[in-house]
Amino acid sequence: MKRFSQFNEAKDFKYYYHVTLKSNVKNIKSKGIVPFKPSNWAKGDGSRYNEDYAGIYAFEHPEDAFRWAFKMTWSFKKPTSIVRIKKSSSWKKDPSDDIQLQMGKGKALMSPKGIPAKDVIDSFDQDSFSKPPNFDDIRKRLSE
Repeated sequence: MKRFSQFNEAKDFKYYYHVTLKSNVKNIKSKGIVPFKPSNWAKGDGSRYNEDYAGIYAFEHPEDAFRWAFKMTWSFKKPTSIVRIKKSSSWKKDPSDDIQLQMGKGKALMSPKGIPAKDVIDSFDQDSFSKPPNFDDIRKRLSE
């Protein structure tokens, strides 16, 4: 049986984890992350998620970010990266109804504010992790 502390594991990480296309990383490192509108993600009816506001999206837990990077790579057929960013107080729970975001080890987050380049720590290409994924390795590399 899991102890309660294991369910709060995400709170122990020093960073938040933003998933993006690999082609965006150089620009993010030099200019930061700018809120955009509309979302990259389309619903079945063709409308976009979170059309009413622009935002930055991130994860509390590195495994959730890795899973989302895998989903993005699969969906867009383009390489993805996980960008580590400093934590700040501007984040709230992501309002998306995507079930994958509701079932993570930590919270999926949204911030209406941009992330300055000085708060971008580094990035990891999704394809640089072992295959099949070793989540102990992912957690260790992304939380150092």
